[in-house]
Amino acid sequence: MKKQELVNAAIQVIQAEGIQKLSLAKIAEVVGITKPAIFHYFKNKQDLMRAVTEFTVVEYEQTIAAEFDKLPENDDLRHVHAFLYGNLRQLNDAELVKIHAASMEVLVSDDEAKKVWQSVYEREFAKLVPEIGEIQADLLSVALDGMWYGAMCGIWDVSRTASIVEYLERITKKS
Repeated sequence: MKKQELVNAAIQVIQAEGIQKLSLAKIAEVVGITKPAIFHYFKNKQDLMRAVTEFTVVEYEQTIAAEFDKLPENDDLRHVHAFLYGNLRQLNDAELVKIHAASMEVLVSDDEAKKVWQSVYEREFAKLVPEIGEIQADLLSVALDGMWYGAMCGIWDVSRTASIVEYLERITKKS
């Protein structure tokens, strides 16, 4: 048994039943262990929920970093492009969107999870601002956040994502 199996089980339960019905007993049932066995890995349910948030953040940041590494070093908008392409790649992954949706449910109910995501936002924003300025960085972040929200709610037409990202890329170019 690994911590990640419990995180995956928590995500599975949240996706299937919502965070309101999430319990350590249900997570234990999914994994096939007893509820007390969970405490070998996590102090409590909140600790497990923070692990769900951390898992999602790591996945998100690794995708952005992978896109950054693919771009040429002389790209004046390397962070912008990595941010756009990384989000595009993730938005086109239905399973990852579900994982983010589960993480967002945790975020709504946990101030520590909010702080984690605020930190991610601040780090990404700080990378974008030198390349395109604060207003365009805000516009880019809000547009992508809207696409994420739509994807998590099942109302975003993912087939439009690439063309929206191309448009965002055009309007964020330096003048």
